Amino acid sequence: MKVYIDESGNLGGLGAKVSEEDPYFILAALITGEDLPIKRCIRDVRQTLKKKHRVLSELKFNQSSDPSKRRILECVAKTNSNIAYIFLRKDQAAFLSHYHGIEPHIIYSNLYKQLLYGIIHKYEFPHEAVEIIIDRFLYGAAQERFDNYLANGLMKSINVSHLDSKQCPCLQATDFIAGAIARKYRDNDNLYYNKIQHKIIMSLEFFESK
Repeated sequence: MKVYIDESGNLGGLGAKVSEEDPYFILAALITGEDLPIKRCIRDVRQTLKKKHRVLSELKFNQSSDPSKRRILECVAKTNSNIAYIFLRKDQAAFLSHYHGIEPHIIYSNLYKQLLYGIIHKYEFPHEAVEIIIDRFLYGAAQERFDNYLANGLMKSINVSHLDSKQCPCLQATDFIAGAIARKYRDNDNLYYNKIQHKIIMSLEFFESK
């Protein structure tokens, strides 16, 4: 079992009056036992693109046409995989009060841990180590601290890989999932979310009703 994780948004401006364009942070996970069907989803859509777009280093939700978004999400939804995610409103006082004065990278780590903790307990992995693949955003010592934090916090044997999404079609597929979820919350548009909704096994929402 592999867990691919990507994000939409960032944690800048936490607790402040956030802009209407960037009010949310989302971590999305694609959980799969077999990579090949996911890779085929990306490959098949790439082959339908015009030649000048086909040579792009990677497919990304925000840079793709509506037909490409639909095809990839519909294809992923037909595979033997599942989805989990965390959604955070960046101005949520109840959640953020625990992190007053703490650096954003600490909050990043904690959100990753919460997402993975939920997934691991949902699946109840018996003995095997959990393979976690993250779109690379840390390097060197910071990456090592992050990995150790996850391993210690999850109390589970894990193998963490930090990969460039350009070389990982499954991370590209996860980017489309994160984009579809972000579209639901940011634009109140369920068009893409509805295509994957039946694959969602867990959603953690840090959201205070207004």
